[in-house]
Amino acid sequence: MLRVDSLNAFYGDLQAVRNVNLEVKSGEIVALLGANAAGKSTTVKSISGIIEKMKGEIYFQEEKISNIPAFERVEMGLVQVPEGRKLFPFLSVRENLEMGAYTKKARLHVKENLEKVFTLFPKLKEREKQLAGTMSGGEQQMCAIARGLMTMPKLIMLDEPTLGLAPLLVKQIFVTIQDLRQMGMTVLLVEQNVRQSLQIADRVYMLSNGKILTSGQSEKLLNSDEIRQGYLGI
Repeated sequence: MLRVDSLNAFYGDLQAVRNVNLEVKSGEIVALLGANAAGKSTTVKSISGIIEKMKGEIYFQEEKISNIPAFERVEMGLVQVPEGRKLFPFLSVRENLEMGAYTKKARLHVKENLEKVFTLFPKLKEREKQLAGTMSGGEQQMCAIARGLMTMPKLIMLDEPTLGLAPLLVKQIFVTIQDLRQMGMTVLLVEQNVRQSLQIADRVYMLSNGKILTSGQSEKLLNSDEIRQGYLGI
């Protein structure tokens, strides 16, 4: 569904990502893992079209999208849930969700998609009229994911969805990601939480200093001495 070939991304003259290659197949959860400032978010922002200063090629459903604007990528079904949630704090939960349904296709299915996300996140239904900025961090993250789902993505990219959350809420978010796969969603997960990501992902790319350090099946990496010592503290 997604293929990235030799991605190099820049902030001005600073190169943040170097020769990154990755792919995501339909129905997979693929995790892009690494420490803070490893280049994970830069990679995802390049895929979504937010970072335009880049070299390399990006293919979505076998179509080259490297040079098309971000909003067209969203129309195609490539959707990013940004780090830090980026909700509209003075709009209600429902209004935030409706903001996600701005593509032509999504506008035709607002009612049924609201029902789907309220089924997935019952707490959002309870807080439908509440201002998004007054909710807890975990509830705001649920709202951010739900807003992304309102766009009817074919592939949803979750950028640090557990950042700053309490352990119990972190567990809930990982359960939600597994629920998305059960719904037929394809997920690219960007995370610092290596242990739990390895437990739910099909395949993993480990990023360090803007480069792919290693990649492979999650089970294999979970049992790798290098990963266990370097990232899991075992």
